[in-house]
Amino acid sequence: MTKRITIEIAGVGIAIESEGGLDEWDVEAAYRPFVCDCQVDIHLRMLPGNPTIASSPKVFDSRPVWTLHRQGDTIAFKIFDHLNDQKRILGLDSDIRTAKLYFPNPASDFINPFYGPTIELLLIQYLAQEQGMIVHASGIDDGDQGLLFVGESGAGKSTLSNLWYQDGGGAVLSDDRIILRKKDGEYWMYGTPWHGEARFVSPRSAKLLQIYFLQHDQTNEVRPMNRADTVVEFLKASFPPFWDASGVEFAMAFLSNLAEAVPCQALLFKPDQSVVNFIKEQVNKA
Repeated sequence: MTKRITIEIAGVGIAIESEGGLDEWDVEAAYRPFVCDCQVDIHLRMLPGNPTIASSPKVFDSRPVWTLHRQGDTIAFKIFDHLNDQKRILGLDSDIRTAKLYFPNPASDFINPFYGPTIELLLIQYLAQEQGMIVHASGIDDGDQGLLFVGESGAGKSTLSNLWYQDGGGAVLSDDRIILRKKDGEYWMYGTPWHGEARFVSPRSAKLLQIYFLQHDQTNEVRPMNRADTVVEFLKASFPPFWDASGVEFAMAFLSNLAEAVPCQALLFKPDQSVVNFIKEQVNKA
């Protein structure tokens, strides 16, 4: 029996199908808002077994979570390879339109296409084909005004998302991962299922109005940033495919053009409700 669902993240439709008896899985809560009937861009098939590419040369190492292997134009991510019950292998064709998710352990009862970084790795590779990129950020849609708050772990993304939610002034698209894409000459941000501590997820999108790079402080203040510093800070908090030269080249150009098109500032903030009012004042001035 084949089980099939379709999800859409940042305008990318992914059809997930299971075969070979791998139908004992459900959609995780964070992904449920993204289930829809949409055009399919990527077909992801779940299969039992261990593909030959799994023994091909390793070209990138991100252990203990995953390693990347290449065989001709095909690549494979070996995910949680050291954990017998959780290991899986994501194989991708060169055009990223077809993907296969293998479960090598036939005795495993942990069959779940959403567990770990599987879908995120799939989209990193897809977006690198001049489609967009994923960044460590929280995104707020405040009355059709897209505000992006960029920062690495611990910068305050979840804190700021919670404060904005308590204020009731806008929708939080995510408190940890946002996808950025260019559409009709303008930059847009999209919510994702990959949340942080505050657990905000949303399939919504918003046109980017302002970008802030977060820093904890005792006062609320914005500081200007030049284009070069903006790109550097973006790279610290983004997910380009470092194993793919053309993908990295695209990411650099994408971020440089984004920094030119959308106002970017450093935001030093005090983690209390005053920062929400402060940001709204700054947006109104802009």
